[in-house]
Amino acid sequence: MVIQEGQSVNLECSKKKSSSTAMYWFVLPSEKNSSLTLLASAIEGGNAAVEKGFESHFKSSKIKGDSITLTIEHAFLNDSGTYYCAEGEHSGELAETSE
Repeated sequence: MVIQEGQSVNLECSKKKSSSTAMYWFVLPSEKNSSLTLLASAIEGGNAAVEKGFESHFKSSKIKGDSITLTIEHAFLNDSGTYYCAEGEHSGELAETSE
């Protein structure tokens, strides 16, 4: 889809397997030599988390039914890219990083 800079957009994704307990959003930026980057994740029955560095204008819904929504608020030109949704199993363990 094409939107103008400053507009907001909602991207919605639905699970293929209702047994999946986690959903993820990734982005592959349009810039050369860029790599696939995790944007947000949500665990069934829990809150969604947006990765550090993306919280300013990316928001993710919780898993509602079998779907999840990523909102890009006030999009910038460098938000251009291909957005991917993935589903998977959540192991029950949360990885934490310390600084």
